[in-house]
Amino acid sequence: MKRSGPALFWIQLKLVGWWPAAVSVLVLTTFYLLAARTMRHATAADLVYPRRAVETIAPLLFAVQAAFLLGPDNEPALELLLSYPKPLRRLVLERLILVAEMHLAVALTATFIFAATWQMESLGLALVRWLAAGIALAGVAVFTTQVTRQGIFGTLLATLLWAASLYGGDGILKAWRWFWLFHVYLQPEKYGPGIYLLNRLVLTGLGVGLFLLAMKFLGDEDRLLGVR
Repeated sequence: MKRSGPALFWIQLKLVGWWPAAVSVLVLTTFYLLAARTMRHATAADLVYPRRAVETIAPLLFAVQAAFLLGPDNEPALELLLSYPKPLRRLVLERLILVAEMHLAVALTATFIFAATWQMESLGLALVRWLAAGIALAGVAVFTTQVTRQGIFGTLLATLLWAASLYGGDGILKAWRWFWLFHVYLQPEKYGPGIYLLNRLVLTGLGVGLFLLAMKFLGDEDRLLGVR
C-alpha cells in the first residue's frame, strides 16, 4: 500500500533527524535575545556581530547533518535500500532536499528577523553570505562521507574548513593571496563587491560539484557494499 504524502514526510524526517536544525534555532535565538539586550544603542562597528551570526551558525549545522545523509558503513539497511526500485541517488537527493528545506527555513527566518531589528545591510547580501557557505560546506561534508564511507569524517572535514576559514582565513590570505577563491568567510569589504561575488560563485560551484561527485559514488553498488 502506498503511503500518503504527510506520512512519508514524517518517516523521512525521522530518518534524517531534526536536531541540527533545532540546535540552529536554539543558538540563533539565544544570540538574538542576548544581542537585543546588549545592542540597543549599537554603532556601525557593533553590527558586524549580528550581521555574521547566521552565516556562522547555519551553514555549519547544515553541513553536519548533510554528512550523515547516507554513509555506507553507517547505514544498517544498505543492502535493503539497494534492492528498492527507487535508485539510491534519488533517495539521498530526497533526504538532502528535506534537510536543506529545514535549514533554509531557519536561516531565512533568522535573516529577516535580524534585518528587521538591525538595519545593517541589503537583504540580498545577507542571503548570499550564508547561502554560498552552506552549499560549499555541505558539498565537502557529503563528498568526504562517500570517500571515507563514514559520516563522522565528513563532519570533521567540514568543521575544520569552517573553523580554518572563520578564524584563520584572513591570516591565510597573507601567505596565499589566491585563497580568496575558497575563503568561506571572505567579507565583501575585503576586496570589494566584484571579488566577493566571484568568491560566492566559486564556493557554490565547488559545493555543487562535490555533491555531484558524491552521487557518482552512490551509483557504484560494489563500492557501496565494500566489495572493492
